Amino acid sequence: MTLAQQVQDILTGNPAILPAEIANQLNASELDVIQAMPADMVTLIDASHYLDVLRDIKTWGELTLVIDVDGSIFEMVGHFPKGGEKFGYYNLSDRRTPLKGHLKLDNVAVIALVSKPFHGVATRSVQFLSKQGRMLFKVYLRRDKEQNFLPEQLEKFEALKRLSAA
Repeated sequence: MTLAQQVQDILTGNPAILPAEIANQLNASELDVIQAMPADMVTLIDASHYLDVLRDIKTWGELTLVIDVDGSIFEMVGHFPKGGEKFGYYNLSDRRTPLKGHLKLDNVAVIALVSKPFHGVATRSVQFLSKQGRMLFKVYLRRDKEQNFLPEQLEKFEALKRLSAA
C-alpha cells in the first residue's frame, strides 16, 4: 500500500487527525505525509516562492502562528511581522509585534496550504516545512465571533494557490 493510500485511510477514519500524528503512526516525516494528503486538502507551493508568501501573509491582519517543538505547542495571535533578507535569513523586525526572529531561507522545502477539519471545525493554514521533513511553523486564518473565516483572509489564502505548480 502506498503512503498516499495509508494517509487516506487514516484521514477517512479520523479527518481531524494532525499530519504530525499521521507521521508518527506511519513512521514517516511530516513533509512526506503532507505531500501524500488528498489534493482537496493540500496545495503545495515550491520553496522558491517563500519570500512572496511571507510578504503576502504580513498583509493578512491578525493570524495565529503555531510552532510545534517535539509536541510542545507555542501559539501567538497577532500580525505576522514584516522583515527583510540578510545573510541568508528573513529577519523578522516589526516593532508592532513581539514576534522576532530569523528564518533560514534555504531550509524551506515546501509551503503547504492546508484545509482540513480539527476539533470539529474547518481550518485553513499556511505551513512551512523543512528539507529535513519537519514542520518549521504554521500560520492559521482567524475567525469572527460566529466562527466564520474572515473573508479577506480566506480570499488571500485562496489567492496563494496561484503559486502552485500543480
